[in-house]
Amino acid sequence: MTSSPAQPARENAPVAPAVAPAADPASGRRKFLARSGLAAAGIAAATTLGIGSSAQAEAPRGGRPRDKDIAILKFLAAAELIEDDLWQQYCELAVNNAGFNDALSAIDPALPRYICDDRDDERSHALLINAYLTSIGEQPINLDPFRTLQGSIAPGAEHRRRLTSLKNLTVDTSWYNRYRGIGNPDFGDQFPQLVNIVNRPTIPAFVRLNTRHFQTIAHSALFHFCAIEQGGGSLYTRLSTQVNHPDVRMILAAIGPTEIYHFATFHKSLEDMFAFNSQDGLIFPDLRNNPEVAHAVMPEPCNFLGGGFPLCSVIRPTARANAGPLAAATGLVNSGLFQGQSQAFFNAVVALATAAD
Repeated sequence: MTSSPAQPARENAPVAPAVAPAADPASGRRKFLARSGLAAAGIAAATTLGIGSSAQAEAPRGGRPRDKDIAILKFLAAAELIEDDLWQQYCELAVNNAGFNDALSAIDPALPRYICDDRDDERSHALLINAYLTSIGEQPINLDPFRTLQGSIAPGAEHRRRLTSLKNLTVDTSWYNRYRGIGNPDFGDQFPQLVNIVNRPTIPAFVRLNTRHFQTIAHSALFHFCAIEQGGGSLYTRLSTQVNHPDVRMILAAIGPTEIYHFATFHKSLEDMFAFNSQDGLIFPDLRNNPEVAHAVMPEPCNFLGGGFPLCSVIRPTARANAGPLAAATGLVNSGLFQGQSQAFFNAVVALATAAD
């Protein structure tokens, strides 16, 4: 692994909609599966990534995890490696690109530190899960063959190939309204987008950018930070109900809350987002001067379990159709995060998600 850029040391330390409701998750999944060629993909990718391998070593305690638990861990290892890759790009530029650093700091001076700390956390998750897989005789997940994408050429970016692309993202901002009302996607509720961020860069990708370009990118990136982490919170919450082995339960129970911690941290930074209009008409709301809405960061009690139960403040969604591995993978693909990746990569993601789902 190449060396990381210099970074800050870790220390102790409802809005009117801008666009139409988010797309139907089931529809997005169908497009993803059709594109990926699921039937043929599963066989080839399973061989490449070690899905279903017959290891002989026993787990450290409680016997060997069942195949389902192992499949879930392998999918999560891949997800954490993907997060490590995207947060690495954000960290490099947040620290080493003066224009991006200034634009992020204009919203919240702590954002560059938060970004690099998040990168450290996601990397530790991937390392731990892969180390555990190795300890029980399973093949760890290695996505290095898929590091083929050209990253940013802006000052501050390291010259290496990437797993993910942050150049043309469509960012889901519906979570903002979702957590401020009683609705729950698991019961069919839909939520409007707060900002219409479609096919936009969330990092400075090129050399010549002006101050307004940098600020548009920083505003868009902050919404992407939240979108990624709230998705991780839903995924871990969902999968923690599906594993049996005590070690695997502990891994998911310990890592999952850190994803929610990340979401809460970046969500808090949004309180200081100021009104901003990009040069081409993208409109960001003035949250800084609207504390009644901006400070409502605690999840409102919502529908949960159904059957007339009281409203309860919970992570949502958590249903398989909305928060399971296939749903999570579909959301990442539809966001443009893997634009330019090979069919082999999509095949591998499908195989891992299908085995875990």
